[in-house]
Amino acid sequence: MISNTDPARDLDIPLAHFAGRTEGSERVNLSTLRSAKGREFGAVIMYGVNAADMPSTRDKGSPGSLREARRLFYVGVTRPKTHLSLVYQEHHHSPWVLELFQQSRQN
Repeated sequence: MISNTDPARDLDIPLAHFAGRTEGSERVNLSTLRSAKGREFGAVIMYGVNAADMPSTRDKGSPGSLREARRLFYVGVTRPKTHLSLVYQEHHHSPWVLELFQQSRQN
């Protein structure tokens, strides 16, 4: 992808390609948790699954907001067909990461 974009050589990625509207499987889809609902992907990489970000301070403001944030987390982790990667700061993972790990050990 990087080799196909070089402003100095007037190279750009067409918007349709960047948005994943191309044929074939060698593409990357960028998605929010909300827009991923109902979709499925071969692999999912969720970035920023940190304690301070998921749930955020705003999410912790009300029980309803906290439930919605947790539901969105689980939307994200249930989208991959084969591979899930959660990326977070070392020793600062979301409490839901631990919950997910413990659930995986029980099954």
